[in-house]
Amino acid sequence: MSAVKKIASNFIIQVAGRILALILGLFIIGLMMRYLGPQNYGYYSIAISFLQVFGIIADFGLYLITLRYLGEVENIKEEERKKRVSYVMNNIFTLRVLSALVFYGGAFFLSFLFNYPLAVKTAVGILSGSLFFCTLIQTLSAFYQQTFKTKKIFIGEVLGKIVTLGLMIWFVKSDYGFFSIVSVFVLGNLINFLVLFLSARKQISLKFDFDFSFWLEIIKKSWPVGLAIVLNVFYFKMDTLILSFYEPAEAVGFYGGCYRILEVLITIPPLFLGLVLPRLVQFYRAKDSINFKKFFQKSFDFLLMLALPLTAGGFVLGKRIMILLGGSKFAPAGGILRVVIFACGILFVGELFKQIAVGLGKQKQILPFYFLTAVISLIGYFIFIPKYSYWGAAGITIFSEALMFIFSLGLFYKTTNILPQMKFFLKSLGATLIMTLFLFCLISWNLFLLILTGIVIYFVILYLFKGFDKELIKEVVKIKW
Repeated sequence: MSAVKKIASNFIIQVAGRILALILGLFIIGLMMRYLGPQNYGYYSIAISFLQVFGIIADFGLYLITLRYLGEVENIKEEERKKRVSYVMNNIFTLRVLSALVFYGGAFFLSFLFNYPLAVKTAVGILSGSLFFCTLIQTLSAFYQQTFKTKKIFIGEVLGKIVTLGLMIWFVKSDYGFFSIVSVFVLGNLINFLVLFLSARKQISLKFDFDFSFWLEIIKKSWPVGLAIVLNVFYFKMDTLILSFYEPAEAVGFYGGCYRILEVLITIPPLFLGLVLPRLVQFYRAKDSINFKKFFQKSFDFLLMLALPLTAGGFVLGKRIMILLGGSKFAPAGGILRVVIFACGILFVGELFKQIAVGLGKQKQILPFYFLTAVISLIGYFIFIPKYSYWGAAGITIFSEALMFIFSLGLFYKTTNILPQMKFFLKSLGATLIMTLFLFCLISWNLFLLILTGIVIYFVILYLFKGFDKELIKEVVKIKW
């Protein structure tokens, strides 16, 4: 199977799993929002945002470094490759377990230093278990992505979501209260982790390994990435926490509801890039500029193909989406979603340049850009959130993503002397504008029918604009599943 077929088949599997998980996730979010209401959902949003900051620090770039190490052993002999993969995974898995225990445990104790309600602090303690398993799931996902066995990721995620949804329905019907609702995420992620862990044990000797010299090597390679990701937290995650300093939990609930949707959507680019990035790095190191440029352009076009209609659709349908999920109480969140969806669209494409910079070993060069963006964003949050509440937070989030996109694009051009061609962008933009016009004209339709119609219109128009590579479509269609 060609590289294109492998990437296409595995990405389609992941997207199919992501769509199913997204549907289940939307049911979970909707049940939660309707049951808890804006205030209690705000407590949950504060707790999860607080933990995510520590989760990013705990990761410290280890996910991307794992992909990089696994990509380096692809062309060696099978037996030696398997030993090397086991060695790498065992040590990184051990390191991730220890770092997660330290940082999530520390987060729980540090939460008591903040003037949060006891409900928030207790939720931090419960949800730390959920994010602990998330950390390990991410580590194992790197292994499955690199070995093109993404069906396991799909199975684990969907089973975890089914368990979460089942428990959520039970606890809501039984009216067990806020803490029971929060606890379902721990159990769901535990199931997801066990599926991936037990399957990985059949392929590699996954166990605790303490090669401290290798750990030091990992940390030396990962710290620029880790620092960049930590700085990324300050311009993408801190808005919710800073909002909680100035606004009541209800306002945080509105903003947090929108962010939950964004957090689901922005997991799509890393799924794709986890498959593409090792190939791009391989072409770059081999000085194969033709294939590098070709793969890069296709990746850029593909992410654009998703980002433009997603942004336009979210802008048109934002209010209806939030009312569908959370009920009329969350109607104010619809306006926020219409704004922050632009940050999501920018991030979809910008993630390509950020991850290429890491893959090509330019971690240190991109650090100043992360630092500058983080500083400007933090200043912006503290200036505009007290004045404009969640509108100020949403505006600065868009600004920070746009700024980082410009910085990372500039570094990419400086490194490769390549700029993306915009031919496909114009075709996709044209198809998006036509789709948007239809959505406005048909706005009174059933929401699900409207979304389906929008998708069909977009891809039909894009096809008429000759936005598809027919040879690529033929190759993908011939995939043996």
